[in-house]
Parts: sequence; structure tokens; C-alpha cells
Amino acid sequence: MQAVVHQQLNQPEFPKPRIAISDCLLGTECRYNGGHAQYDFVRYKLADYVEFKRFCPEAAVIGTPRETVRLVGVEGQIRVIGPKSGNDYTDGLQDYTDKKMNFLIRQNIDGAVVKSRSPSCGLERIKVYRPSGEWFGSQDPMDMGLFTKNLRESFPKIAIEEEGRLQDAWLRENFMMHIFSAARWREFVENEPTVAGFQAFHRDYKYLLLSKNEALYRQMGPIVAKANKNHLEESLQAYGELFIEAVGTKTSRGKMMNTIEHMYAYFKEDLSDAEKAFYQQTLGEFKLGIVPLVSLMKLIEGWIHHYGCEYLATQKIIHPYPAELALRSNVSAFREAKKERK
Repeated sequence: MQAVVHQQLNQPEFPKPRIAISDCLLGTECRYNGGHAQYDFVRYKLADYVEFKRFCPEAAVIGTPRETVRLVGVEGQIRVIGPKSGNDYTDGLQDYTDKKMNFLIRQNIDGAVVKSRSPSCGLERIKVYRPSGEWFGSQDPMDMGLFTKNLRESFPKIAIEEEGRLQDAWLRENFMMHIFSAARWREFVENEPTVAGFQAFHRDYKYLLLSKNEALYRQMGPIVAKANKNHLEESLQAYGELFIEAVGTKTSRGKMMNTIEHMYAYFKEDLSDAEKAFYQQTLGEFKLGIVPLVSLMKLIEGWIHHYGCEYLATQKIIHPYPAELALRSNVSAFREAKKERK
């Protein structure tokens, strides 16, 4: 009989992502009507694990309460105008936005959560009206809010989501994996990185990266292999760009299953026939959306503890973000690739 290993599993430590956020989502009464748009998940759950960098362009420039504003196409430009007063607030909002972008750049943020349907903060499908005040559906354009458009231009690779989209379990899980991975990379680069540390970082992210974007992962390996102390900074920059792009890729159910199969291979020779059968049953139920990913991850954690596997014990895919967020407990947190949306 094989000896029982009982490998000690270290409690994971997590960086604190720096997240820019529309202030109204945290309960601040800064909306046009003097109210807020509190999103309980970010205020009462996510707030314990991240550093929020608040912003509210309209409250800062127009005040609260205030008239509603909208995007208006004027002579080839998109302006922010109050339809009742006719006031054009674009220049003031842009000035606030420029200053806030400079602040967020200095903060080196890892992501952002913005207010949906806002002409300043909305991420998508914000109507651009005609000067007459009309909007004719498909005949007229849609855009991002002014602030968020600048945010995307200033930070093209960071995770940005609206609070409405974060209610989708799949988008929420991908967003959290993105921001915590980005924060971990930022902290690594900021704290006197070494070649050995660089190699360890890449090793520990192997299976998470494979679950995201295998093609980019294959490009990253040679950068790490060729790194030395004489040009470490250049290697880190090249790697970091690919890393942030890779962790920003949406994970599909199929890619995650393929990654789990690779991890399972470490234990195939140790597992009993009954254990293998139970694994295959659980994997099949995950494929069908019957059980959540946490069921499979707990199986792997149990095998690491029982049979031992130092390589897998440090893999970030097992605990990419705090377990208290309970994102992997939802069967809807994964989709097939054909159902992914941008």
C-alpha cells in the first residue's frame, strides 16, 4: 500500500487590486436626482478585498442634484449636453476626466467598475442623440460614456465592467480572475523582481494561463527562458503585456475542462478505480452545468493533500481570488466558447 503523504497546503495570500469605481455604486448620493445606485456586491463583499479609487464626473462638474445629460452628435463631435437647459458640459467633464486619468495612472490601477447607462460612465450602448433631440435606433450611433471612453484609451488592457454586467456569473468570475491576477503581477514588478522570482511567477500561473489563452502562454515561455539579470526589465515589460492580455481572455467551460484534465494527470497512477470513476462523473456533471467548478477544484486539493504534488500546490488556478467571494460555486460561471460575448 502506498504511503499517505498529507502535503501541507499553505493558506493563499492575495494582493489588493486597485479598482476605479463610479462613486454612486458605493452608496454615495451623487446621482442626478440626489440618490445613489448602490451595488451590494461591490460595497459589502468586494470592498473587503480591494482598494477603491472613486470618481463621479457629473457630480464634480454639474453638482447634485442636477439635470440629466446625454451624448449629442454635433458637427462630427460627441458632446455632453443637458437637453432641458441646452448647456454643454463637455469641456468641464473633459477637464475633470483628464485630471482623474492622471491620478489613476499614478495609482497604477488594475481594473474599474462603472455605472451602466450613464453618458459619462457607461461602458457600452450609450445613445448618441441628434441635435434635434431625436434618436432613430440603428440609424444613429451608440458609444461609451465620456469618462469611460477616456479610461479605456488610457488603460487599454485593464478589466472594465459595468455593475449590470457583473451580475452575470460568468462575466463576474472572469473579471475577478483578471483583476487579482493583474494586481499580483503589479506587486511582483514593484517589489524588486529577480530572474528566479520571474520563473516562479510564470510556473505558478501555468494552468490559469492555459485555461485562458494557450497561444499567448506559449509566447510567454520563451521570454521567461531567455530572461537574465542584464535585461530583466525588458523581459518583464514584454511578458507583462502578454500576461495582462492573457488573463483578460474569457475562460470557456471547454478550456477549463482541458486544464483540469492536465492537472488530473499528475494523480492518475495514484488514484483507485473508484476515485477515477468519481472524478469522471464530476467532470461530466461540470460539463453539463450540474455542478460548479469548486467541486472539481476541491477534488484536486484533496489529492494534493493526500498524495502530494509540490508543482500543483502553488498553482494560482486553484485559488485565483479569495474563496469568500464564492464565485466558483455558481454553475453559471462558465459557458461554452460559442456562447462567449465580448
